[in-house]
Amino acid sequence: MLGGVDAALIINRDGRRALLAQRRVAVRAGGGPAMKFEGKFEGRELTPREARIDVKYDARVRADWGAVDAMILNVSSKGFRLHTAEELEAGMEVMLEVDRLEPVRGLIRWACGDESGGVFMEAIAL
Repeated sequence: MLGGVDAALIINRDGRRALLAQRRVAVRAGGGPAMKFEGKFEGRELTPREARIDVKYDARVRADWGAVDAMILNVSSKGFRLHTAEELEAGMEVMLEVDRLEPVRGLIRWACGDESGGVFMEAIAL
């Protein structure tokens, strides 16, 4: 690569070299190639999610099919992450029950093996 241009060369039938393809490569100050699309998207900024608090609460998850013991691993005012003995499915409505607290309705948003995450149907106070 010379002068920020990366070129592929081939040898013609008559033995002369010919330029096959050429593309411009941006070069960073450190010498390595830069990402093609570095920068911000205008009008599509991501809002940072609220801080999650790591916890370990024994809980019971109730759904239409029954109930299962769980451990709440982290919470925020809008969501939670669980570890359960049985796999939950995204889209399930559940009730989270923790000792000495009122049951809270939630919606499972993702599940991967014995861990899953969801959102509270109503925001909670931490």
